Amino acid sequence: MNVERPAAISPEWCPDCGEEMRFSGTQSAGYAQFFCEPCRYRRDTFVGISTVEKAGAREDGVAAFDADEASD
Repeated sequence: MNVERPAAISPEWCPDCGEEMRFSGTQSAGYAQFFCEPCRYRRDTFVGISTVEKAGAREDGVAAFDADEASD
């Protein structure tokens, strides 16, 4: 699943191939999830609970960002 990365969350780069990793959402504990398709590498990076709360965490614990809201 790919979600547009909000401006408040910095991009992450794959340590193996150097490509920008795809943003796949956040966890309610304040972590942003990134994934590198070619390397099958996943990274969770702490971005802060307030960032996740702004995104509106769903009941399954994953926050989905609305691209329109992220640009406000």
